[in-house]
Amino acid sequence: MWLEKGIGEEKRWFYPISAFIIGAALFVTGLWTMLYPHIQAHFGLETTASIVLASTFSGLGSMVVGPPITGTILDKYGPKIPFIMSAISIVTGHSLIIKMLTMSDWSAAMYIWYLGSFLVGLGLGFYSGTYTATVAKWFPDKLGTATGLAVAGTGSGTIIYSSLMALYIKSHGFSGNIFLFFAVIAVVFLFTLAIPFWKTPPHDWAPAGMQPKSKSPSTKSIQLARDYTLQEAVRDKRFWLLYICFISAAFSNMFFVQNASLIIIEGLSKTMTREQVLVSIVPLYLTITAIAGLAGRFGWGVITDKLGGPWKTLWMTYFFPAILMGAFYFGYHSIILIFFIGFLLYFGFGGEPVIHYAIVPYVFGRRHLGKVMSTLNSFSVGLGIAFGPFVGAYIKDVTGGYYWALVLAVIIRLCGTAFALLGLKLAEKQKIMANASIAK
Repeated sequence: MWLEKGIGEEKRWFYPISAFIIGAALFVTGLWTMLYPHIQAHFGLETTASIVLASTFSGLGSMVVGPPITGTILDKYGPKIPFIMSAISIVTGHSLIIKMLTMSDWSAAMYIWYLGSFLVGLGLGFYSGTYTATVAKWFPDKLGTATGLAVAGTGSGTIIYSSLMALYIKSHGFSGNIFLFFAVIAVVFLFTLAIPFWKTPPHDWAPAGMQPKSKSPSTKSIQLARDYTLQEAVRDKRFWLLYICFISAAFSNMFFVQNASLIIIEGLSKTMTREQVLVSIVPLYLTITAIAGLAGRFGWGVITDKLGGPWKTLWMTYFFPAILMGAFYFGYHSIILIFFIGFLLYFGFGGEPVIHYAIVPYVFGRRHLGKVMSTLNSFSVGLGIAFGPFVGAYIKDVTGGYYWALVLAVIIRLCGTAFALLGLKLAEKQKIMANASIAK
């Protein structure tokens, strides 16, 4: 059957490698912080919250609505159908945004902006809910490294796109051609690398290194974790502990990331004009932080495997960025500090999605991973991504600056750190009890 055709065990590294390439091509919403000021100027707006609200709709699509739909399809039919759904939704969303930019009245255009953003996010959600679980199914033995490589692509396109976009806008102005390019890219990469070659392994499959030496019929494949159904996972307290961790991290992350260009404009407003910041500082900042995110996503994946699992590193990727977010605000009047602290901050941010995607199969197994991972992420990370950017921009509009928005972001992130440390303590306690049981 066509749905079951694809790359097999002997070339399973194709999955994280191709996911890296596809992710770099598809995930462009991180660049929209660079586009918000241009949309603001296009419609002659003074406030920012109504523009940044698009991130809420994009986040709802990418994390709340998209992954649960494809998670169910993936577990039953494999990844091909979700990838086709992803392409259709992304193209439709970008087409609506192109239509929005032909309008002059923001009161009418904003609804098309929100719908287009939602559909682009929905398409990315169809893709992310599929590729992460598929890679995890193929790599129960190297969750951190494989997931880190796969997820690393999702922000890497910014390294190239930010400079190209800045050059295009400088030469030709801000127009819908930018979004037309993104739509074409999505179709090309999904239909050449993803749909023809991706499939999921059999439910009882395990890589050679995890197979038992005995071949007797009574021996089963070794599993990293018992395979929980969604209902069993929801009844487990670790599910809700991870929920609090994920939503705290995502909320504070998107507070910062989606408002980054506006925060930089605020910090450099006394020494540079808005146009100078947008043309020379923001594109370079996005390139530098994209490189840092790439290094962080792959680096934290390897570190996680070396240290013995995602519980060991989850709290680190929460705590260090919390401190650096505060440091960024106190140094955002300096271009050098913006670049230096921004690099370190995004290196820490980079580990966040890697460990989130790795820890779910680590705790709840692989068989029902599509449903469990997509449900947990959609109602935790999804809500954080959806509402974090808007809340940050709204606080800025009300208070006249980003100080209190960033204070709240740091506090929320430190709360996530505390729950991650609680999870680590619980995991170590369970390990001691399991070892004691084996010894008896």
